[in-house]
Amino acid sequence: MDFNGILALLTDIGIPEEVLGDADGSWHLRSDLALSSAETVALQAQLQPLVGGPVSLWGGQDFTLDDLVALVNGTEKAGVS
Repeated sequence: MDFNGILALLTDIGIPEEVLGDADGSWHLRSDLALSSAETVALQAQLQPLVGGPVSLWGGQDFTLDDLVALVNGTEKAGVS
């Protein structure tokens, strides 16, 4: 999955396209996009089948959009439970 695929997932969970229009790979889920708890849970649910297992976006790491691309593509293991 590429960066645009991650943006599509975020749009699917309700993040407005106009917010994502300025996004780049360095944007963080919490500090830049301010994902709510419900949005975070919805994103985890969408990521799980793509990574083949449970995903946790909670905890100390504030994932970037590039981190999510790497996670889905199997090059990043952080966040996989």
